[in-house]
Amino acid sequence: MRHLLSSEYIPFGSQYYRAPSPSPEDWETDLKNFAGLGFNMVKFWVQWRWNHPAEDEFYFDDIDRLMEIAHRYKLKVMLNTIFDVAPAWIYKKYPDASMLTLDGRRIGPQTQPHRQIGGLGLCFNHTEAMEHCFRFLRETIKRYKNHPALEMWNLGSEPELTSSMAEMRLYADNAEKMGDMLCYCGRCQHAFKKWLGTKYGSIAQLNIAWNRNYHAFDEVEVPRTRNTFNDMIDWRMFFVHTLGENVKRRFEVAKEEDQGKHPLLCHHVFIQGFPVTSTANDPWNLGRYGDLHAITQMDDPMMVDVVRSCAKNKPVMCAEMLMLFGYTLDLPKPIDLNDIKRFVFTGIAANLKGCIFWQYRPEILGREAPAWGLTHLDGSPTPWLQSFAEVNGVVRKNAAFLLDAAPQKAEIALLYNPENQIFAWAATGNEKTATNSLLGVHKALYRRNFKIDLIHPNELDHGILQNYKVVYVPFPYYLSGKMCHALEAWVKAGGTLIGESYFAGWHVERGHHQTLVPGYGLHKVFKARQGVVAPPEANGRVEIEIAKDLPFIKKGEKADGAMVKETFFVEGAEVLARFSAGEPAITYADYGKGKAILIGSYLGLPYYQNECEANAGLIASLVDFAATIERPKVLGNAKIRVDTLIAPNHQVMLIAQNLEPTAVAASVFLPLQNHKEMTEQFTNEKIPLIPHQDGAMMTMSFAPKEVKVFRV
Repeated sequence: MRHLLSSEYIPFGSQYYRAPSPSPEDWETDLKNFAGLGFNMVKFWVQWRWNHPAEDEFYFDDIDRLMEIAHRYKLKVMLNTIFDVAPAWIYKKYPDASMLTLDGRRIGPQTQPHRQIGGLGLCFNHTEAMEHCFRFLRETIKRYKNHPALEMWNLGSEPELTSSMAEMRLYADNAEKMGDMLCYCGRCQHAFKKWLGTKYGSIAQLNIAWNRNYHAFDEVEVPRTRNTFNDMIDWRMFFVHTLGENVKRRFEVAKEEDQGKHPLLCHHVFIQGFPVTSTANDPWNLGRYGDLHAITQMDDPMMVDVVRSCAKNKPVMCAEMLMLFGYTLDLPKPIDLNDIKRFVFTGIAANLKGCIFWQYRPEILGREAPAWGLTHLDGSPTPWLQSFAEVNGVVRKNAAFLLDAAPQKAEIALLYNPENQIFAWAATGNEKTATNSLLGVHKALYRRNFKIDLIHPNELDHGILQNYKVVYVPFPYYLSGKMCHALEAWVKAGGTLIGESYFAGWHVERGHHQTLVPGYGLHKVFKARQGVVAPPEANGRVEIEIAKDLPFIKKGEKADGAMVKETFFVEGAEVLARFSAGEPAITYADYGKGKAILIGSYLGLPYYQNECEANAGLIASLVDFAATIERPKVLGNAKIRVDTLIAPNHQVMLIAQNLEPTAVAASVFLPLQNHKEMTEQFTNEKIPLIPHQDGAMMTMSFAPKEVKVFRV
């Protein structure tokens, strides 16, 4: 990050301007106060509709003035170029420019709470309209690339297919809303068939994958139901490709015009609320572009692990920290210092190198009013504004360390597969069956102090599996032969694979269900194969009883599966747990130099949805049982998350969070040596480090939900 910025600092500040608010008479006072609080970066939106009001007219007076005020107060600016608000003249010039739903409705142009100026609905495959979009980007960069206040360009504020029109993405969580699926216009259908030709190479290959007998690509039926899988998955992945190509073009234009004077980034949305099925949101599709990458951050630690994982070795930051979110008469609870510390330092623990809050003043327009702000409606300070400034002070005094420091290397990875996400929606009517499985496994491991990465199928060709001791694959129904062969070779060489029910149950290349599960020969790796599969019991439970003592759960204790009860024919594996009638439920096998664990149901899903604590213990136990993972260890039952950051000069920061709503005290073992004490950065409290085995012990006490930050 150091080499990308104009000086050595951690970007820390807030979004300020989304035309037409705040009012111009407030700009001078607000930005003066903003700088006086110690913040160093402010974000302004440059919006296509607002700043390009006619085909041959550009309006930049507002941004010109804001840039000058920012420069006067020594604030660095992130300019956020907003493309989803297409100008009114675009729709007059191109009446067919808006997207078309499955039900045949033109959805744009329109407004939304966060896009009060309108213009939403432009089709990404309308080439002529998009050329005007790129022209707007060129003109914006030409105007500001030499401005002394400009620090970085944000070329994509949450790029996704639906432009955050919530009603257009609900079908991924509710199959009855499928009529809102986008986009069925003639341009998209034509481009889809062309894309299929590139993907499959010949109509014969497509016929094998889809089980059809087309003679040419122009005969292909665009899928309109979720009754078949491969065609629907291709249809939705086509829009992932479309979105990626659009963002790629933005970066190409920006590089041509800016000539490397400023770093370029975009920031993606979270998979929890923006399903790939409806929104084409695949973080790995966007993280490959730019000099750094960013995220819209909410209160879930998997979000920041995703952004670090998808950006690989690029610097990462939070471009929108969403707190105080609400709507008219559906207002947020006030936040306090620990809330802000949790957001900021959860990100820092994951290696984020900057934080932009959403937003400085509360919203005054549309249904988002009057929520979201660090100040009161009149711009006067709130208690949480002072707390945000206090957190900034601690970040600022540690900036030199944080720029060089890195978190502990993750030795565990979860597989995120966008095609499997779409399969889950097609199979169950709700993409959350796959998403919540991921979230549940991540949460279980996070609360036991494991460091976790996420990996993507596109990375398996690049040897990424070699970086990990354990790969856990939640809800693993749709896995290609290529992926499974890579996993088999990795296990044989010494890796530990943990998989849930119906592992590779779909034969991707031939478009039919596997006749032997796990598929692609992986039953030989797990040394178990699928037997009888049944639905949950009448009470909705799939009861799993532990058959031997494991690290966090003991013999005889019970956990819950979800959705299916998949029994196994055991062919050389050891049984770790059984279903209520005694059938094998979890098996363990050695394969080559590695290990494989197979679970006959879904463990992460009920943990995330129902807080079944035994499931968290079982998930963590399976990892701990199969591999030695170095991590901080909390003595007793206190739920404390501990992260360490280490700089090249061996300086250390420790971030400790009480995950419980009650006060706790606990001792923590840290794999650190040669350090005598740590100093809390907010209170200057000093905590001794007592040598213990190959590390050190420290004892801490926490108020409810308290976050503490220590430096050696």
